Amino acid sequence: MPGPPQARLFDLHAGPACTVTGPMPIVSPGATTVLVGKLPAARVTDMCVGMMLSPVGVPIPTPPHPLVKGSATVLIQKMPAARIGDLCAMGGAIIKGEFTVLTGG
Repeated sequence: MPGPPQARLFDLHAGPACTVTGPMPIVSPGATTVLVGKLPAARVTDMCVGMMLSPVGVPIPTPPHPLVKGSATVLIQKMPAARIGDLCAMGGAIIKGEFTVLTGG
């Protein structure tokens, strides 16, 4: 049974770390030897960024934070593949991926 679409470098995630700007990208490093729709595949431990409001209402960047949940059965460069719906450390989830590549597990 096919799984969710595979995430890639620069695909978007959304959640508490993106309250100011809306969805933000997966930024690094990606699996440069595995291209999905011409972009490096995203895996657990790849980093995301975001923008939040400080206690006084000023937008501040969040520290880079990793993807923490991925496929239990598909590995890319020895790391679990990241897909739409998988989570990052700040509580958000991947919301954009390559719909022509479905990753199981």
